[in-house]
Amino acid sequence: MREIVDLSGVIVSDLWGYYSLPGLEDIVPRVKVEHFAQIDDVGFFSSILHLNTLTGSYIEAGSHILKDGKKIDDYSMEDFIKPAKILHVKGVGPKGLVRPEMLEEAAEGIVINEGDALLIDTGYGAYWNKENYVINGPNYLPSAVEWICDKKPSILGVDVPCIEGQWSEGVEEGKGNLLSMIFESGALLTAPLVNLDKIKSASGTVFCLPLN
Repeated sequence: MREIVDLSGVIVSDLWGYYSLPGLEDIVPRVKVEHFAQIDDVGFFSSILHLNTLTGSYIEAGSHILKDGKKIDDYSMEDFIKPAKILHVKGVGPKGLVRPEMLEEAAEGIVINEGDALLIDTGYGAYWNKENYVINGPNYLPSAVEWICDKKPSILGVDVPCIEGQWSEGVEEGKGNLLSMIFESGALLTAPLVNLDKIKSASGTVFCLPLN
């Protein structure tokens, strides 16, 4: 029987958000789920969702940070359904740095083909919506992102909210326009994911279908 794992985190009112990063407090709105209709009152149930495109587990294209980058609606449905390889990276931890040698070790024995989706599990999915979720997330070294881009994935999926985090302001080795590197390579980015640790196989198929 085929195993299906939901990699998206649950959306609730006051969910974590990038408003917790310095300078974004008044820019990124908070998430709110409001039930405006109840069966006992009006005969049906419905809710208002106050969301933005960076709510929960999302997928982004180059237009997220590149002025002339592709937009999500520039892609076909097939672009969001890809064969996937899953890497389980060990020894990162909150506020850790993902290094290329960690990725190399996790990829041992796994054939990553150009155009595959590449999903990277650091174990941080278990911290979903915990206190300081964004600030405490692991980050990637520029050399680790270079390693990823060299594999030419069609979709990069990670379980961290920030590939290049604000907490590393004094850590120069953790800097380097990393999102630009990913989008300029042609990859879509889906993040932050959960439940990657539940996937025992090294390969599968990923469905990252955005709202129309």
